[in-house]
Amino acid sequence: MSHSTQLHPREFATRATVRVLIVDDEPHVLAVGKAVLEAHCLETLAARTGEEALAIVRHGLQTGERVTVVILDLTMPGGASGFEVLEWLRACDPALPVIACSGYFQGDVRELCQAIGFVDVLHKPFNLETLGVSVRQAMAQVNDAAVGGTSYSLEAA
Repeated sequence: MSHSTQLHPREFATRATVRVLIVDDEPHVLAVGKAVLEAHCLETLAARTGEEALAIVRHGLQTGERVTVVILDLTMPGGASGFEVLEWLRACDPALPVIACSGYFQGDVRELCQAIGFVDVLHKPFNLETLGVSVRQAMAQVNDAAVGGTSYSLEAA
């Protein structure tokens, strides 16, 4: 495992919990993403629909167990698109970093996704390295935006 993908919080005893929410309609994507992130000591939540994701984010805000980063599939058949879900999440928690994830990206989609508010674009199938880099970058944005609040260590172990 590359040290550059290590996502260990600085102080385990006093740190805030890092919660990553993966939203995808494919069970194997949820399982792989969850296993990889949990191997990095990150609490990982999973949702199969945008509605379920929004409920998880709202619950986290209400209970003080805020979701730190969302990885959001853009194409989920039979429900809201990732673009719609991004709008819902932004309305609920404007500071929440959301990473777009899809296996169907074309040329200029990265710029479009970032222009509408996604912090990064993750291509499926993702691997350990790309998932780690994307989550680390999103967490760095949380650190940059924090004013006297919780921060997370993104340094390699």
